[in-house]
Amino acid sequence: MGFFGLFGIDKPSEKAIAKQVTHVKEQYAKPDYRQMAMDKLLGWGTKESLKGLLSRFTVVVQSPHWDEEEKRWLVEQLATRGDLAKAVLQEFLLKSSDVTHAIKALARLCSKTELDAILSQALKARSPEDYRTSQSKIELIFALQEHGSPNLENEILPYLDDHNDDVKCAALDVCMVQKCEISYPRILQMISETEHSARVLRQAATAVCQLEIPVDLHKPLAAEVAEDFVVKNGKLKPSHRG
Repeated sequence: MGFFGLFGIDKPSEKAIAKQVTHVKEQYAKPDYRQMAMDKLLGWGTKESLKGLLSRFTVVVQSPHWDEEEKRWLVEQLATRGDLAKAVLQEFLLKSSDVTHAIKALARLCSKTELDAILSQALKARSPEDYRTSQSKIELIFALQEHGSPNLENEILPYLDDHNDDVKCAALDVCMVQKCEISYPRILQMISETEHSARVLRQAATAVCQLEIPVDLHKPLAAEVAEDFVVKNGKLKPSHRG
């Protein structure tokens, strides 16, 4: 810090920030080593230093205890940094694969309406065809549920057809728990389709069963569904075979 003051520079150089970011992301270092780097980035308080600081959310360090402690500390610190932190977090949310802690910080900085809009924008930025953003899509789907998005049904629906099975199952879970009626026709179609994995088909069938979605007696069922479920009295029921 003294170095920058010596030459009358108001903010750190890219090289200085990059050096501290490297320390922040050191997975096998002692906690104090990472903490000193986080303190320095936070102390600089510029947009670029805060962007570098958020890289701590993108790594998992050797100690699960310190990993969670450091991320929780960072959430608390960011929650005190007002509009600058809000802007940096929102940008991070649109691009990062690890968004859970960023969402926690944003929830402290935003109104519910603002947070709903940011989460919706972040999910829409990751199309169902994008196989590189699966983890963040899952985290965003559950965050939209947790924070009670008023447009949850429409936001989740496209991800029943995601490229990734984990994302499909996350969308099915939310649709089932929240009883998203707009999704019922699509879930019903899924149990007859052969392009889904056995895991997705069984999850879709479980949803149809638990939501008591009406099923035509003559509706063809995918083989994996027919192994464990039958249509009885217009509803899908467990077959109890075996």
